[in-house]
Amino acid sequence: MSDTRQLRSARWERIRQRGIWRFVLLRGVLAWGLSMSIIGIIFEHVSRKEEAFPWYFILGLCLVAGFVWGLATWFVSMRIYSRAPKAG
Repeated sequence: MSDTRQLRSARWERIRQRGIWRFVLLRGVLAWGLSMSIIGIIFEHVSRKEEAFPWYFILGLCLVAGFVWGLATWFVSMRIYSRAPKAG
């Protein structure tokens, strides 16, 4: 196994040991959901449409989407990790 693969595998193992809910909260809800909501709120404000969505709607929608994204990313990563050849 190459050094890069070993590093990635070791990194994922540390993330996996911390648990699914920490990953979903930090990587999904906070990292993805919050950043997307900030971008969405800015775009809605800049567009100045009369039928613009309120900021709290965008925030809630993006946080829920971040939760779903975090879960999906966790399970895809777990599948990739389980299929990776093990060192040894």
